Amino acid sequence: MKILAVDIGAGTQDVMVYDSDTGFDNAYKLVLPSPTRFFAQVVRNTKQDLVISGDTMGGGPFSRAVLEHLQNYKVFMTERAARTIRDDLEIVRQQGIEIISEDDVENMSKKAKPILISDFNRELLTFISSFGVDTAFDVIAIAAQDHGVAPRGVTDRENRFRLIEPKVGGEIESFAYLDSVPENLSRMHSLLQSVKNWHSGHVLLMDTGAAAVLGSIEDERVGEKKNRVCINVGNAHTIVMSLNDTRILGVFEHHTRMLDEQKLEYYTKKLSDGTITFKEVFDDGGHGAVTIGKNQPEVISVTGPKRAKMKGLGIFSAPGGDMMMTGPVGLIKAVVKQLES
Repeated sequence: MKILAVDIGAGTQDVMVYDSDTGFDNAYKLVLPSPTRFFAQVVRNTKQDLVISGDTMGGGPFSRAVLEHLQNYKVFMTERAARTIRDDLEIVRQQGIEIISEDDVENMSKKAKPILISDFNRELLTFISSFGVDTAFDVIAIAAQDHGVAPRGVTDRENRFRLIEPKVGGEIESFAYLDSVPENLSRMHSLLQSVKNWHSGHVLLMDTGAAAVLGSIEDERVGEKKNRVCINVGNAHTIVMSLNDTRILGVFEHHTRMLDEQKLEYYTKKLSDGTITFKEVFDDGGHGAVTIGKNQPEVISVTGPKRAKMKGLGIFSAPGGDMMMTGPVGLIKAVVKQLES
């Protein structure tokens, strides 16, 4: 089975080309700038009005760049592209962005610079194939963080944790969706539809944090223990899961910039003790926390591009010898589990 796994983070997109006949050690790997950073730079380099179309993608740097651009220029966006800024299009309009139809894009592009956005760039396949790699993949697996479409009166942070909470008590793989995605996950749904337009095989979408946690277990020092706590310190978000094998006993998620080693150690201990609460993490600026029981971890693993910030909390897991491939490895493990079940 041939799998293309792409983990889309806030800082980088990490790519693994996997063949089940040769395994992880012989997989081809790439680490590239994340789409949100790439398109943010395109916006900042443009000194004219913009017309933006394409998919709903990760916001972050791109959203900030668009809002800054509005200070001097006009910005036109299609509805699907505009949901990158906020799912509530009325708020997008209030920020000064003009929403246009797909049919208007061509005409508007004569007056403003067109930018076609997406979390997945098909030129990646062209690049890979230029090295003689067969790109007829059986599965394309993509990890992305999705806050979901929040109801009126509910913040993105609250809604994000409403999506996580039902997964506790189940397996990590429950964060993965094969060939279908709930429509309220607007970013993942847009990604799925976009890839399905040209890829005839399976498509798996998974939350970035869960993919990294699942991938970290491939490190044999973590995988040989049954009770464990796995920490992924991403560029933007940090997620921590308390696990019995791959069953989730508890989880909390926070913003990496708001954590230091001491605070993360405090929350991690409370997670293991089963005493952490949603309120204390949310009130501290994080997404929240939930636990269904205690855990006495035999190992604490730390992975993610900001892991050096938390040195001393546990072992630095690196499946296949490469920390940056933790997410893609988790995606591949999820694919195998889904297709075997």
